[in-house]
Amino acid sequence: MINPSNLKAINLWWIQFPNQLKLITKIRFFASFGAGGVLYLTSLIFNNIGLSATEIGLGFTFSAILGTITRIISGKYLNKNKNIVLPLLISSFLSIIASFLLFMAKDTFLYLFGQSLIGAAAGIYWPAAEIAVPYLCQPCSTPKAYALVRTSEAIGVFLGVFLGSLLNLFVYFKFIYLNDIFCMITIIFLIIKNKNIIEITLREYASNNLISSQSKQNKWHKNSKLILSSIILLTTCLALIQVSLPLDFVKGGIYRESISKNFTSYIISFQLILLLFIQWPIGNWISNKDRFFGLQFSLINFSIGSLLLFTSSYSKEFGLVLMFIAIIFCSLGISSFLPTSSDIVFKIAPNNQKGLALALLSQCFALGYFSGPLISGRVLDIYGNASLIWLNISILCFLLATLIFKKKF
Repeated sequence: MINPSNLKAINLWWIQFPNQLKLITKIRFFASFGAGGVLYLTSLIFNNIGLSATEIGLGFTFSAILGTITRIISGKYLNKNKNIVLPLLISSFLSIIASFLLFMAKDTFLYLFGQSLIGAAAGIYWPAAEIAVPYLCQPCSTPKAYALVRTSEAIGVFLGVFLGSLLNLFVYFKFIYLNDIFCMITIIFLIIKNKNIIEITLREYASNNLISSQSKQNKWHKNSKLILSSIILLTTCLALIQVSLPLDFVKGGIYRESISKNFTSYIISFQLILLLFIQWPIGNWISNKDRFFGLQFSLINFSIGSLLLFTSSYSKEFGLVLMFIAIIFCSLGISSFLPTSSDIVFKIAPNNQKGLALALLSQCFALGYFSGPLISGRVLDIYGNASLIWLNISILCFLLATLIFKKKF
């Protein structure tokens, strides 16, 4: 039975946030609820259909390429117009078409076409969704607002994957795409219903920041290249966790035995449940730390997690245990990276380039999905395991964490 006092505590926690921030939080929840199953289970679905790991990785690469183009367009549009409504609506419509194509896909062509449209939709969506947070969060602080929306996304992704696993087990494994279509329709409804509230809040933001705009920075942060390199690496880690790690489980390690697709789904669910519980505490904790602490903390955790995944490949008896421990460290890395990355990029960017800056952040995610799944898919096809991938990721994360510690921000 649900404790009424717990519900009251949750309600009191929720009402502390302004209505416009709660609106974008709901939108990002439904976007993640729809995309969760698509992101985490697409590789397993099309592996089951008969596509090779290289073909599956190629789909995510095509998605990243098309997403690159739409991110630039979306970012420039946001710089000029400061209007998040149109990009969010267009991305929702594109996602509906993409999910329908993936639902119908039985061969490589439709799979690649659907994945390409997923990338286009994501490229339009992310800059608008990210810049909406600082625009709509006042009087709440930006780091805390990003922690909130990332928490809602963690809940959405978990529910999306959980529902997808149930549909895969009891109904039909491609029903996750129908769920995505339902979520996009819900987002369209929320945007149209609250369009006036969004536009009024955006005008107030522009008015409040007009006087102080001259005092804001007009140059990129001196360590922007190092910061963006770290973000690209961390987004590559996210791509590998979502796309390549499930395939690594199924194929097995050098000595570690392969794991069934159903048990792999349970492992993914464990990670998402863990992320669900730690996202807000970790994000809220890091919001009170130094601006770049979350980036450093994330690199260290991904370095340890990747090293454990590498080690698990060589262990027959303890491989599964090492994998679970690795997932804990990777989850800590994800929960600390996601809320802080957007806040960092928003603040290091010049005042007249913030829309394009968040498009660049989204492009860092695209670069991660461009390189990670394609290379790891090829490695999996050639060697049959991803141990070399995890070792290299661990070394790179450690090196960048060391460089950030040495820099003075």
